[in-house]
Amino acid sequence: MYLNSFNHFRAIAITFIVAGHCYTLSGIGFTSNLEKIIVNIITGGTTLFVFISGFLFHYIFYKKYQYTNFVLLKFKNVFLPYILLGALPVLLYTMKGTNDWGGFFYPSGNGYYDEYFLPAVKYYWTGRFLTAYWYVPFILVTFLLSPLHILFIKSRPKIQIFITILLCLVSVFMHRPIDNLFVFQSVVYFTPVYLIGILCSVYRDIVHSKLKGKELVLLAAILTLAIIQALVGVVGNYHKSPFEYGGLDIMFIQKILMSIFFMVFLARFESLNAEISNSMAATSFTIFFIHPFVLWEVNKYFGQYIATGSWVGFMFCVVAIIVICVTLAKIIKRTIPNYSRFIVGY
Repeated sequence: MYLNSFNHFRAIAITFIVAGHCYTLSGIGFTSNLEKIIVNIITGGTTLFVFISGFLFHYIFYKKYQYTNFVLLKFKNVFLPYILLGALPVLLYTMKGTNDWGGFFYPSGNGYYDEYFLPAVKYYWTGRFLTAYWYVPFILVTFLLSPLHILFIKSRPKIQIFITILLCLVSVFMHRPIDNLFVFQSVVYFTPVYLIGILCSVYRDIVHSKLKGKELVLLAAILTLAIIQALVGVVGNYHKSPFEYGGLDIMFIQKILMSIFFMVFLARFESLNAEISNSMAATSFTIFFIHPFVLWEVNKYFGQYIATGSWVGFMFCVVAIIVICVTLAKIIKRTIPNYSRFIVGY
């Protein structure tokens, strides 16, 4: 059965992701506690995307799962756009010899291999050549691990719950990697989110029956966690080395609750056929892929007018970026319908 509510969910998730990258462009500061709370609610949209991906893995692919076909599909729809759209930025950064991200990409020696080949491989492996592109290597590794997710689905409920709780405990103490550079740390960190998405599909009826009508409770918990995080002085996502102690990752817990909240709440609108959310959902990967380019261009030509530090300006910026991305996606689709999915994921 087609789930229209997840169209709405995907539209919201990509909005959160774009919004999380518009703070600098809009000149938003994080001075007051209220601003910190708002930022803590908006930031971390990647977790929503991962939850949706896990849910849809079971809901769409599980019954007819075949490893080769699944991986080839993701290769065409995710890996190819990533390689093609990243070619120019990777080339420019490699030729420039940038020393960003603590010198991680800086050549370690002389010669073609050390100066060009190895930095280019590092850029593609980490995705740290464009805003948000770090997500792609991580999610591709997750897709490659799909046989383990099939075993997880086939496991007994007690084993599923034990594994999920154990991995959640690992994630809340491990945090995201520094600068999102280390792919396997991201895989470990987000895997329980992916598994929770799977479980919410497997036990969808139970989740809805237990939580329907309790959306306000979930919303209150989300807001409380965002407030606590602001009061302890943490704004946005938690990042650190995997084996250092840095406290509890409150954002991780908050975004899992938010994922479940949207799943349950948006089920009320299953029959709502909204053109806006349909367009955003259909082009969500394209928005993800091209919004860094759009942000760069908007900042280049209009940055001085947008960076007012106004939340109204921030919201206008988010809407404008999304509208531009959706429009470009549809233009590309209409211009080269047979190749657009391989180039921009739509």
